[in-house]
Amino acid sequence: MSSSKSVVEYSSCHPRSLRFVTATVYFAAIALCVSCLLASASYAQTTLPTGTVGVDPPQMCNPSDGWYYYSNGGTNYNMSCVSANVSCSGVFPDVSDLGLTFGYINPAVTPGTGISVPKGVIILHGGDGGTSPESFALTDAYFKAGFEVVQVAWWDDWEMLSDPMTGPGNIQHAACRPATVLNYIWTTYYLPMIAPGGVNNTAAMCALGDSAGSAAIAYSLAYYGAGGWLDNVELLSGPVLSDIEQGCEIPRAGSVTVCSPSSPNQGWGCQLGQGGSTWTLLPEYVAGAQTGVQKWTNEVQACTSSGGTGNSNADWLKESIVDQGTGAAPTFVYSKTSMAGWLCRSVYNRNGVAYNCAATNNGNSNYCPNNSSPQGQIFYQNIPSLTSNFAVYAVDACSNAEGVGAGNVPGYQPLVFSGNVTGIIAITDDMVGNPQLNVNAMCVRRHF
Repeated sequence: MSSSKSVVEYSSCHPRSLRFVTATVYFAAIALCVSCLLASASYAQTTLPTGTVGVDPPQMCNPSDGWYYYSNGGTNYNMSCVSANVSCSGVFPDVSDLGLTFGYINPAVTPGTGISVPKGVIILHGGDGGTSPESFALTDAYFKAGFEVVQVAWWDDWEMLSDPMTGPGNIQHAACRPATVLNYIWTTYYLPMIAPGGVNNTAAMCALGDSAGSAAIAYSLAYYGAGGWLDNVELLSGPVLSDIEQGCEIPRAGSVTVCSPSSPNQGWGCQLGQGGSTWTLLPEYVAGAQTGVQKWTNEVQACTSSGGTGNSNADWLKESIVDQGTGAAPTFVYSKTSMAGWLCRSVYNRNGVAYNCAATNNGNSNYCPNNSSPQGQIFYQNIPSLTSNFAVYAVDACSNAEGVGAGNVPGYQPLVFSGNVTGIIAITDDMVGNPQLNVNAMCVRRHF
C-alpha cells in the first residue's frame, strides 16, 4: 500500500480488508489468497525443538495478583492457576529451568456465561519480562466471546538464560521457554477440544503478546514451529526484539520507515487509514528499554552505551528474531497463521504540553514514541507479499509510547468504523469478531 493514496487500497488477496462482505465473498477471497501464497517465495527454516513442562495441581488464582476473574450476578469466578517448571536444558544447555504460573478459565464450565461449547483457546502473554498477567480487559472480552482464556506469568524474566547471568545471554535460546508453554497449552488444553469425541472440532488456538510478549510469540513462530499450531496472533507494540543489534549498536543504526513502500515486502498488509502516512523512527532502545535488554543480553558492551566498540554487534544479531544466518535460520512464511500487528504512529499530547522529544532522544515514553514500531517493522517487512490474513495497523494518539489500546486505529475496518475506533475495540474484534457489525473473527481454526 502506498502512503500517497488518499483512500485505503484493498487487494483481492487481503481478506483482512474484506471482512465486512458476505461469507460467500469472504471465503472466495481466502481461496484466492491461498493460491497467491503458494506462488510466493519460500524461506529456509531451522525449526528448533521445544522443551518440557512439569506442573503442580491447579489452585484458585488470586485476583489481587492481576489474574482474570469472571463476575456474574455478584459472584466472581476465578481462574485456576497452575505452577509449572519449564525446562529447555535438553535443547539448550545454557538455558536454566524457569518457573511460571498460568491461569485458565473455560466459559463452557463457568456458571452464568450462557456458553455451552468453547470456541477455542486464547493465550495472553504480557510485556517486559512477562512476570505479570496480561490485560484484564482483553481477557474479559475474549472470555465473554466464548473462548477459554489463558494468562501466563513467569517467575523471572523469560529472556534471561539464568539469574544471575554468568556470561553473554541469548534471547533466541531463552525463547524456547514461551514456545514450550505455547506448545504445552496447545497439546494439553486445545487438542482435546478438537479430538474425535471432543467438544468442538472447529475450535481455534490463538495468542496475543504485548511488547516483549509479542517478541515471545514472534520467536515461537520464526524458530520453534508455532506456525504449525497457532491459528491467529495479535502482536501489540512490537515485536521489540526483532533486531537487537540495531537497537543497541553504537554508532546508532539508521532510521526505519514503518510501512515503507520501499521495504522488502513493499509495505504489504499495512493499514494506515485514509490519508494516513508512514512514519520514521530510530530502532534504538530508549526510555529505559535499553536497561532491560542489557540485562537480558549481558554483553560486555552495554546496550546503547556511548563509545561502544562494536564487539557485541554479532552477538546481538544472532539472538534477534530476524537473525539471518549467524544462528538458526528463521521462517517468515506462516501459511496457516493469521497475524495482526498494532504499532503506535503517534502519542497523545497530554494537556497540550509541547514536549521536546527530539531533545531527549524520545526519552519520555509518556509523550514520545519509542523503538516498538521500527523494531516491529523490521519483523513485519519480512512477511512475504501476498501472504493472506496479515495486517499491520497504525495507531494514532496512543496513551504512551506503546499504549495502543487507548489510541485510534483509522485503518481498521474503515467501512465499518469510518476511521474512528479505539485500539481495545479493534484488537478485540480482530481476534473474536463482532457479529453485530458483521466483522469476522480472525481466531478461527486454520490447521486441519
